[in-house]
Amino acid sequence: MVRDNRKHVRCWVVGVLTAGELHVRYRRTDRLDELALASAVALLSSDERARHERIRTKSDRDEYAIAHALLRSALSEFGDRRPEAWRFADGPFGKPALTDPVSSLSFNLTHARGLVACAVAASADVGLDVEAITRATNWRGIASRYFSSAEREEIDRLEPGRQAARFFELWTLKEAFVKALGVGLSQPLSAITFSAERPEAVGFAPPNGVDAAVWQFGSFAPTPAHRLAVAVSDGTRRRWRITLCEVAQTLG
Repeated sequence: MVRDNRKHVRCWVVGVLTAGELHVRYRRTDRLDELALASAVALLSSDERARHERIRTKSDRDEYAIAHALLRSALSEFGDRRPEAWRFADGPFGKPALTDPVSSLSFNLTHARGLVACAVAASADVGLDVEAITRATNWRGIASRYFSSAEREEIDRLEPGRQAARFFELWTLKEAFVKALGVGLSQPLSAITFSAERPEAVGFAPPNGVDAAVWQFGSFAPTPAHRLAVAVSDGTRRRWRITLCEVAQTLG
């Protein structure tokens, strides 16, 4: 269970995705130029372009384009087709998947103001979430409703200046796990307990019916203003290698 808050360098490595590898790609969106945006839109499908045009605010529209282009490019790192050729369909609970039954690639996509990210693995359940920790939110109210007592106590043990960041670390872990399950919520979020107190690992107490030993998590700070978490499982006790990279400016 990886927990890593170090600064990560830019990288864009094309290779073969092997079992036990999970790759997370992220891109900042606070300083996008028109060429970058045009390149991203060019990779979208006709349905994605139509949805892109329906988004009202420019910042949300730009992040949508960059996020979906990032996912397409990441899939092409390890797949057999060009970024614009991938096709997706939503599952019964809304989690997207590839329509190609031959592909073994699994993925998840997330975005927050200022940053988009995707995760890719082979034949696994993958979930990813990112949050901007500087945004105004009633995090105490959310924690009182959705966090376990152990999670609330962990936050309360911290000095006030660190509590909001810890809330977002735990919240992104919860969101990543739920997204990896991909079957909706059969149990309340408060039945899932995470801990980020140990710097070398993420603690996890699962809800009923979930085997903690087959899950692995990573918690990261890709920028000082963001917290990102990933969850992955292929049903075995495999030790996953999680790689987090910031991509180059040009996609495709």
